[in-house]
Amino acid sequence: MKSLIDIPEKMKALVLHDVAKLTLDEVDVPKLEPGTVLVKIKACGICSSDIPRIFVNGTYHFPTIPGHEFSGQIVAVGDEVDEALLGRKTCVFPLLPCRKCKACELEEYAQCSSYSYFGSRCDGGFAEYLVVPVWNLVPFDDSISYTAAALCEPAAVSLHAVDLAAIKEGQKVAVVGTGTIGFLIAAFARDKKADVVVCARSENKVAYAGQLGFQTLNTSSKTLTDDMKELIGQDGFDVVIEAVGSNASIETSISLAGALGTVLLVGNPTDDLVLPKNVYWSILRKQITVKGSWNSSYNSRVNDWAKAMEILKNSDFDFGRFVTHKFPMEEHEKAFAVLKDRNEFTLKVMFVQDEAQE
Repeated sequence: MKSLIDIPEKMKALVLHDVAKLTLDEVDVPKLEPGTVLVKIKACGICSSDIPRIFVNGTYHFPTIPGHEFSGQIVAVGDEVDEALLGRKTCVFPLLPCRKCKACELEEYAQCSSYSYFGSRCDGGFAEYLVVPVWNLVPFDDSISYTAAALCEPAAVSLHAVDLAAIKEGQKVAVVGTGTIGFLIAAFARDKKADVVVCARSENKVAYAGQLGFQTLNTSSKTLTDDMKELIGQDGFDVVIEAVGSNASIETSISLAGALGTVLLVGNPTDDLVLPKNVYWSILRKQITVKGSWNSSYNSRVNDWAKAMEILKNSDFDFGRFVTHKFPMEEHEKAFAVLKDRNEFTLKVMFVQDEAQE
């Protein structure tokens, strides 16, 4: 083992002891094993899935340290690990595959039938340190800040969705949903030279999309179909990407799709979904292709994480502006209160540590 620091025995971490029982505790620093590194976490985003995970459904066991959208610095390496990794900035692919199932044999790790996952099935990034296998590391350039790099997980998910949608130059593309992933999808779709329209019910999100240079469509309008036709000059979109996961947003997405169009579902639902008969008929009559997108690709053929990092490094667009709030872990109650406040404009809320060293 080699280390840049004197590794402490204890660290601070946000520990979920039961549903809605999240406390800042002092816990043991995890131990290095061969083939792993110790990451000092600098920034960790709060995913929308963390809200029901912490306050409604719980994790797979208690206690658990949540958090799967994180970046940090490699401060120690275990045996059998290249010492050149010491000091590198990195984010982390959070899925730990079984490597035995059919999906793993195909390197389609997001479809692994028996995986573990940082922040839900095992301890994650709401902590000062985390031990990570070398295989999961996504090192990044020093020019990228830790907070921007912590967007790599939602960015990889968004890139995966845009690639599955097979968007072509000049196509009319609607993005339904204005969370972090929705806006990232819109940004990446625009890179494909598509005509992108951001669709939302929230006036402040519609206004924000306009500030980012996107055309917008308010889906709460009673004249939505007419508004759409006036905006894009045709009866429906070529591609609609749904990034909410609710009945209303899925119905809206299908209604916005034109004949022979594609609807790509990305949003993760929290409740059962019901598809009205007329909406289903719309799929049949317009011969709409409905596809699903899950997580991201991370294998020897396609690595959405590496692609996302290259975009974060080289793009003229300031992805850091999607991080609207930053809090130390000590202010976790305030961070979650902000997220739950419907009157507060939020995109990505993050826990940050040693931010001055970015």
